[in-house]
Amino acid sequence: MNVFWKANNQTYTAKIETLLEYPIDLALLKLEGDIPKHGCVDLDEREPKINQYLYIFGYPKAIGIDYSEGDSATFKYEGESFQKNVLLYKLKEGQLIDGFSGSPLLNLETGKVCGMVNISRDTSSDLGGRAVSTKVILEQFSAIAELNQQFHQQPKPGDINPFKYGRPVPPESFYGRRKAILDLKNRIGAIEPQCINIVGLRRNGKTSLLRYIKERTAEFFQPQQQPLIISLDLSNGKFHSPEGILEGVRRGIKKQIGKEPWSKDDNEDPFEIEDRLQELVDQGDRLIVMLDEFEAISRRLETFNDWGEDWRSKGCAGLLTMVIFSKRPVSELYQSLSLTSPFANIFSTTILGPLEEKAWHNLVEDGFNNDVAPLSWIDELAGGLPYYVQMAASLWWQYRDDEQAKKEFIFQATPRFQELWKDLTEIERHALRYAADVSGLTVPNRAIIDILKRHGLLRQEGGLFSSVFAEFIKNQR
Repeated sequence: MNVFWKANNQTYTAKIETLLEYPIDLALLKLEGDIPKHGCVDLDEREPKINQYLYIFGYPKAIGIDYSEGDSATFKYEGESFQKNVLLYKLKEGQLIDGFSGSPLLNLETGKVCGMVNISRDTSSDLGGRAVSTKVILEQFSAIAELNQQFHQQPKPGDINPFKYGRPVPPESFYGRRKAILDLKNRIGAIEPQCINIVGLRRNGKTSLLRYIKERTAEFFQPQQQPLIISLDLSNGKFHSPEGILEGVRRGIKKQIGKEPWSKDDNEDPFEIEDRLQELVDQGDRLIVMLDEFEAISRRLETFNDWGEDWRSKGCAGLLTMVIFSKRPVSELYQSLSLTSPFANIFSTTILGPLEEKAWHNLVEDGFNNDVAPLSWIDELAGGLPYYVQMAASLWWQYRDDEQAKKEFIFQATPRFQELWKDLTEIERHALRYAADVSGLTVPNRAIIDILKRHGLLRQEGGLFSSVFAEFIKNQR
């Protein structure tokens, strides 16, 4: 028999290897001759979800209808169906006519073929039809199952995992954060620069945003504002004293302008330092000092009290502008040590929560390129929080299997959940337990619920951001 390969515009001779009667009603064909290399669909034995959309493409032709050059259709999965103990998939809300028989049934969520169209329930209406499940097909053709698995385990050109988690992302891989960027622009890029506190729980992208500010200054400043951006990671032991921070600023300015703003010996002379900072202002420079990992000095805040008062004074005088990145608002860090914050009233606060839905969808879809991205699966595990989105996408890219990737996600995410849980207050833990349906708990305070939503640990409708995190919470005592 002859087989026409439309994509290749070529007719081939085929031999029937195996013929299976109704209700399976399938034939295994083997093309003869010189066959060019080509791609291969990924076969999926798992059952689709009820009411999930499935897609087919075929070449239907009937009385008064001719789409023999190709036509597509979608159906909703209604559930399992059996004919002579053969597992079929029952489809609804779509019209199956002659020419669609034998079309692959594509699961739009996984991007894999879960069956093959078998029979219509009514060719004159959108009642739907039935399809032979991939599970049955692979049971009948075990050699195909092995060959399909081998093909998709082979490395292919360009098959480099594009997702990364655990390190700050470079600006070219930065997605979303439109509100945070706008907040920053309206503070550090205003006519008169003002201080801002960027707050986010562990791995919510604070350092990635810091890097974005440094390397994408045009988004925050006008050229005439001449920003001098100095960033210090306070987790580095060099900056665990006020003297270390000042020296870091001095060296940072030198690196930016090519000369020392003041000598190291003058670090002890507050008058000289203020005079030199004023010179920078007078020549039109805008000094922006970004302090990352502010918690690293939180246990030493008593020794930083004079430093805080001094820098507040410099900030109010317009000599420098601070951007502090911390897990908690700066005022809370001082309160936790029964100290009064020296920075009262000069900072606005922006909380980094989940990425905008469109932003993280774009992140995932760009990584998967032309492949179908498992957005619903990733959403269930990650809820838009950037670190967990990258982790889930990376693991699904690696395993291409929901169950195996989820198992690895649980293993990788659990230590991070433990760190996160440790950082939370008991009131916040109570609210999360309540959201996880732990019995016997009182209704949480609305203000706490709002804060947890802002951080992204709770979704806007009140549920936990991740089904895996929910199970983790249920096991906490």
